[in-house]
Amino acid sequence: MECDWDEMVDSIVYKLQHQLPRIASEVDTIRHLANVPKLCDLFRSWLQRLPNVRASGENKSNQFRTRGNDMFKASTPEYHVVVEAYSKAIFAAPGGSRSLALGHANRAAALIRLRRYREAFDDCQLALDGDYPADSRLKVLFRQAECAERLDEPVKLGPIVEGIARIAAEKALQKAEQRRLEGWRAMYDAADRDCTVEEEENATSPVLREEAVLKEKEAPAVGRYIVAAEAIKANDTVARETAVSFVPVYDPESSSTLPSFDCQKCAKVNVVPFPCPTCGRACYCSTRCRVAHRPVHRFECFGYRKHLWYQIGIAHLGLRCFLDGLGTIAGEMARATDASVCYRRVLEATREEDNPFSHYGRVLRLVTNFDKMDPDDRMRYTLAGLMLTIYLQECTPFAEAVKDCAMPPAELLVCCGAFITRHIGQLVCNGHAISELRLAHPSKGQFYNLNDSLLLAGSLHLCLKSSRVFTAIFPRISMFNHSCDPNIRNHFERATLTVHATRPIGAGGEVFNCYGPHYRLMAAAERKMLLRAQYCFDCGCERCREGDATFEQRFNMIRCPACRREYSKELNLEELPTVCVYCSAEIPSEWLSQILDLDPDDRRDETRNFQRAESAYNYGKQILIHSNQTRAIALRHILECFTRIATCKGLAHSNALNKLALEYALLMRERFGHMSLEFLTGCFYLLDVWAMFCYYGDDEPEQQAEERTVLKQFRQALAMIGAHNRGQILDYMKRYKIIDGESTAECIETMEQTA
Repeated sequence: MECDWDEMVDSIVYKLQHQLPRIASEVDTIRHLANVPKLCDLFRSWLQRLPNVRASGENKSNQFRTRGNDMFKASTPEYHVVVEAYSKAIFAAPGGSRSLALGHANRAAALIRLRRYREAFDDCQLALDGDYPADSRLKVLFRQAECAERLDEPVKLGPIVEGIARIAAEKALQKAEQRRLEGWRAMYDAADRDCTVEEEENATSPVLREEAVLKEKEAPAVGRYIVAAEAIKANDTVARETAVSFVPVYDPESSSTLPSFDCQKCAKVNVVPFPCPTCGRACYCSTRCRVAHRPVHRFECFGYRKHLWYQIGIAHLGLRCFLDGLGTIAGEMARATDASVCYRRVLEATREEDNPFSHYGRVLRLVTNFDKMDPDDRMRYTLAGLMLTIYLQECTPFAEAVKDCAMPPAELLVCCGAFITRHIGQLVCNGHAISELRLAHPSKGQFYNLNDSLLLAGSLHLCLKSSRVFTAIFPRISMFNHSCDPNIRNHFERATLTVHATRPIGAGGEVFNCYGPHYRLMAAAERKMLLRAQYCFDCGCERCREGDATFEQRFNMIRCPACRREYSKELNLEELPTVCVYCSAEIPSEWLSQILDLDPDDRRDETRNFQRAESAYNYGKQILIHSNQTRAIALRHILECFTRIATCKGLAHSNALNKLALEYALLMRERFGHMSLEFLTGCFYLLDVWAMFCYYGDDEPEQQAEERTVLKQFRQALAMIGAHNRGQILDYMKRYKIIDGESTAECIETMEQTA
């Protein structure tokens, strides 16, 4: 992009090196930078030069809609792909335009085919509220009435019936249309007007519920930390907290400026998107959520139009925290005339967990580590805080929101910049990544049956991938200190984080989270480097003190074919081949290249290619031994290439593929544990092979003891993902007889107990 934030900041940091006070409050650092000649003017100019990411005019939207129309009219339309095309038309359409209304109306027709009546109802309403052609509005009203009927919500039929009647007064309806109108009018007349329509609960107000009795303590060496006031059993729920603030994670490798289809209000993922019509980038799951988020989004809309949030990373969440908490500190900002006084009063009031500013006050209590981090990094975060404050003043209706503030504009800039900068520093060392299963766009492959949302046999591993979807702040759970061998595990349901104990925690025992560097995932030296760089401390957990070598000895062991001696070495795929550390003989790597060079899209002679890959892998197992992580990479590539075509192509080695899929699931369990997304997604290959047996085979293969154990643990791991994804996977397992109806009910009951 022409106006790159990182490049500009690097240039500023280079020029202003050593000018920032080493130890000073956020107010002082913002005030210092705000007084640097021409710096604020540079930020104003940069913001105004940012290009719009959405093309002007309606041509792009019309192209997507035409593509959707053509697919809709096909002899066997793939309605999921049609919905995707219409969704892209909606994203590309200018607010208030004819193309926007047409996109919503057309998408409603496709959604009805998929029985997504609630989203179709909203689409119809947006088309009717927009610039939809008057001579075609009748069909949209009929679609919307059908949705209300299918949803069994007759109370919604009133305005629809009135709209149809107005059109009928000028143009007579056909007999069938008249009968439907009379039927809907009767349904509406019989409806209970006092009955409120029950819609899916989308509230994400911050909530903290401690299932165990926890106590905050403090020590000079580690600061504040959390202990169990009473004994906690393994698998007990320790705490459950809803995020105070969260923002989407932007994929740096994506060439598209379209957002992921996740709701910014309720954190539901893989939704039918309802974007903000002004920016066309903020995404919601419904018009209800879109309206509810408007008080915050009005300050971010300009940034979305300019792709600003993609550029500044974690600083976006810093701004969101400030906007979410602005209402709680508005009184202090209205009374103070000096930024330093206001900032000091607020922080003094948040020294204790119970404070006048509630959940936002808990965020303000968190540490920033500004006093410990590299001065250049601190400068970058402060520059981001200053730029975002200028953004609020120059590009948003922020002045209206703080019109009662007694501070002059210069002081208000310093005050707001100090809070935003503080949040950025807090989030660097306290932010949580919310991970979920991301659904691939239907246009990327044939995943679904044509007329419903059930997945095709063999497609589970292709369409659902583990991904970071949001970055969030959970102030209470952020108080848990780090250990490379934590005694808790984290489960997310939308924006709510539930923490379970992985082993017993005695009364007075500390509750430990893992900040990323885990003893099973990286060597001690690498863990130490990462923790020092981001969190500014040296880990003193038991694994680090004892020099635990699990990572090396379990997941990087090599046996030299020449001298037969075993040793540990983490392989770099870019630096193969390597040599034995004992006899200097070259370690064979051709087998690995042969596997990794396989093309998943190559459909020529699959049986022969699979035989070669299996033979190469069996040879490599004698070299990369135990649970070697590089061997797991090779195994996953084989499964990616052959799982879906295994039985449908008559591949003679389906049983061998089943064995490889089971081995991969076991490797994931060994390294990450069975309550992990890695194990969950690692099992998808095995489930897909079983589904293919069911769909194409005459007899269902009998599950062996190890397979039954993996399946049981997989069902337990389903508790880690959201209800929608969980339901989709259970439907898949039931359809292809991996579990029966009774097993499904048991699984759902287990999920509900966990939640």
